[in-house]
Amino acid sequence: MTPALVLWVSRRVVRQHTNYSGGRWEPGRCEQCVDDGCRLLEWARGNLKAHRQAGNRPNRYIRRSI
Repeated sequence: MTPALVLWVSRRVVRQHTNYSGGRWEPGRCEQCVDDGCRLLEWARGNLKAHRQAGNRPNRYIRRSI
């Protein structure tokens, strides 16, 4: 699996667990959810967190003069 595909799947899992209805966001469920949580959602959140904290854009904090 490519990193882009892992991120896409992770975002789809998180989106599946949130439902917008009645003007507010409500938690949703997937087929793998159990009463004490969802391992698939934990996996997806872990992937997204690792991607955000990775040094994939090291120059983003360098201030450049215009």
